Amino acid sequence: MISTALALLALVQLLLAAAARRGGGAGRLTVILGCALAYDSAVVAAGALIGEGRALEALSVGRFVVHVLATPLVVPCAVLALRTGRAALLGAWSTAGVLVVLGAATTLPGLHLRPRVWADTLRYADAEPGAFPVAAVLAIVVMLLIGLIAWIRRSTPWIALGALAVLAASAVAVAAPPLGNLGEALMLAGLVSALRDQNAPVLARP
Repeated sequence: MISTALALLALVQLLLAAAARRGGGAGRLTVILGCALAYDSAVVAAGALIGEGRALEALSVGRFVVHVLATPLVVPCAVLALRTGRAALLGAWSTAGVLVVLGAATTLPGLHLRPRVWADTLRYADAEPGAFPVAAVLAIVVMLLIGLIAWIRRSTPWIALGALAVLAASAVAVAAPPLGNLGEALMLAGLVSALRDQNAPVLARP
């Protein structure tokens, strides 16, 4: 049942990504982020079907790499969706680059995956997940700050709400891992909603 729900969630994430595809640079970046999140959900959804072994382990390594590379994209995604100036965009990309390096340095070295079962799902997780995911958390915190500014100055709450949703979901995902995927889907929905609000004329072009 949970595997089926995750498969549907992956489809929703792909649909959200498709909804952003006409949004210029912000849309293209959001498409990349959405596809990365859908990949994560789809691998977990298919885990029990694939079964333990090298194939699922390799796909699961991809999940960690995708998170390292894709999670910091929320910062330039949020800035691009709001059509801010070049200085803000340069700062967003610089922040994302630093977070990618930080995430790679703190997550990937010494990664040892072991199979984990939750409900009817099977995933490979880090056998020693002691390190705090500082890069991912910082990316969402920066996204939240950008969202709060947009909410106050432009009455656009979606980015902040998406960031709050993924932070809350991540806090309880230790006990119920699929909630982390749900939080990411809500975060993506927030970005897409902000993109559509701020760039309606762009998205309306045929």
